[in-house]
Amino acid sequence: MLRSFANIQTDRHGITSRRGFLGQMAAGIGAGAMTLSWRDMLLAKAKEIQKNGKSMILLWMDGGPSQFETFNPKIGSANQGPATAIKTKLPGVEFAEYWPKTAEVMDKIALIRSMQSTERDHFRAIKLVRTGYPIKPTINYPTWGSVVARDRYNPDFDLPAFVRIGKPRIKTRDVNSGVLGPRYESFKIDEAGTLPEDVLPRVSPEVLARRLSLASELDQQFAAAGSAKAALEQQEIYKRTSRFVLSPLLKSFKLDNEPEKLRDAYGRNYFGQACLLARRLVETGVSFIEVINGGSFGDQGWDTHKRGFKENPLLAGETDSAYATLLNDLADRGMLEKTVVVWMGEFCRTPKFDADGGRDHYSDGWLCGFSGGGVKTGQVIGATDKDGVKVSDRPVGVQDLFVTFCHLLGMNPHDEYITDQQQPLKLVEGGKLITELF
Repeated sequence: MLRSFANIQTDRHGITSRRGFLGQMAAGIGAGAMTLSWRDMLLAKAKEIQKNGKSMILLWMDGGPSQFETFNPKIGSANQGPATAIKTKLPGVEFAEYWPKTAEVMDKIALIRSMQSTERDHFRAIKLVRTGYPIKPTINYPTWGSVVARDRYNPDFDLPAFVRIGKPRIKTRDVNSGVLGPRYESFKIDEAGTLPEDVLPRVSPEVLARRLSLASELDQQFAAAGSAKAALEQQEIYKRTSRFVLSPLLKSFKLDNEPEKLRDAYGRNYFGQACLLARRLVETGVSFIEVINGGSFGDQGWDTHKRGFKENPLLAGETDSAYATLLNDLADRGMLEKTVVVWMGEFCRTPKFDADGGRDHYSDGWLCGFSGGGVKTGQVIGATDKDGVKVSDRPVGVQDLFVTFCHLLGMNPHDEYITDQQQPLKLVEGGKLITELF
């Protein structure tokens, strides 16, 4: 049956509009097949989308996870603390004991243990790791999801190219679309399964159309008064928003029809369900999904200055099943090769710890996990010394990450875009490809 969909026409990103899709379906496969539900057709179309372009899921560990309590334990070192190590599916590679499910999917992960940067302040480190650029007061660099959204932008696709699930622990540290403007900003969902209240229309489609027509007339008057650019941007946002709220694809944000067993496997917590939603959005054709994980208790997140020996097992307990199940679920559906999954935070934690297990900020030897997208998995890249103090093998820089992101997503890191201030900016400044991943 699915062979009938092979000739659906798409743009260069593998996307067609809802109207165009239905029209081609009706013309190409006959009336009998149109008895399929929209979801059936959507899933068929998603397979075509996956053939034409890769998506990326960023699992963001907000606050900076401890390498000793996650994926680079140093058993026998005075810096390790009470966490013991467990074997993974890759012989000779061990994780902290709190990650049994992730240890079982190490064959689906390429783990970098030698990330380095110069930033140990949250605000500065987040800006660097999420944009690829250090802070510069004169330029508001865009977060990477917005850069991908710009590359994948298609005005005829009903859903946003960039979706963010979850809230940053501290709003003032958030990173937005910056100089790329509102067109490439993320669509933000605080909690998976619950859309923002202002998404669903409160009036009929006919009333909404009349209101949009009136707004368009007012915008034209505004444009005539000398604000044409602002008016055009506003009209585009209105059009995209109205198409979004009326789209059948909005069902992709609901989790109700997912099997209960699968929802349990992801974990009945906000991060687990967010990872499930991320898979659904990739399935629908969304290009970039960011899942923020700051824990469901308190406001410390992975920033474990206090109670680290108590908090890290809890944080891992909310993350382990979700991470592992996401990789397995994508693989089982044949989607992992076309989906880049990245696990990381802004830095790691100091080798030295306080009596309660609290560790401070540290940026030498932090972790990054790659999966899918054609990456060579089942390997560890780089190492730190026996006490976890310094990188001892294969240091990897932040710009190297972004060059690699570009390579995986089919983007040229040397490409430039022009800001509103008519300033050319490269996607990435410097950096080298992490060749071991390929």
